Amino acid sequence: SSGKFLIATVKGDVHDIGKNIVSVVLACNNFEVIDLGVMVPAEKIVETAKKEHVDMIGLSGLITPSLEEMIHVVDKLEEADIHVPVLIGGATTSKLHTALKIMPAYPHGIVVYQRDAAQNVISATKLMNPQTRDSFVSDIQSEYADLRKHYVENKPATVPLEEARKNKLKLF
Repeated sequence: SSGKFLIATVKGDVHDIGKNIVSVVLACNNFEVIDLGVMVPAEKIVETAKKEHVDMIGLSGLITPSLEEMIHVVDKLEEADIHVPVLIGGATTSKLHTALKIMPAYPHGIVVYQRDAAQNVISATKLMNPQTRDSFVSDIQSEYADLRKHYVENKPATVPLEEARKNKLKLF
């Protein structure tokens, strides 16, 4: 086996096409895949990760509420003292969201954004290889730190609601 990979679509989301593709691609590359299905609560992910001694976890979500649920899952992993790599994917996910919101909730682990199914094998293989793991993790952490810094430095200015209402577009 190349490693034990737990995968699930997070609670509140029933979409599984992407997750299923990732499962097949990983299995074809000699990973042992534990697929928990869809609508999986954080507690079930944590419980299974502990019981099965997984090497990494894949979280999938297609709808916007899944973004918050992914943060909740890594928070629960952190609370349970589970620090395996977590790979994040799905239509509403992004590298910026992962860097800004998910990674900070998992300070003792690494969260890796996956833009497509094929990336999972590449990332998982690098994470499982002792010769590439540390540099891969370091590169991800550095990239996410740069994204957070750039976001803070270039965050658009906001104005109070009352000021915005005073400046509303007047069509008539």
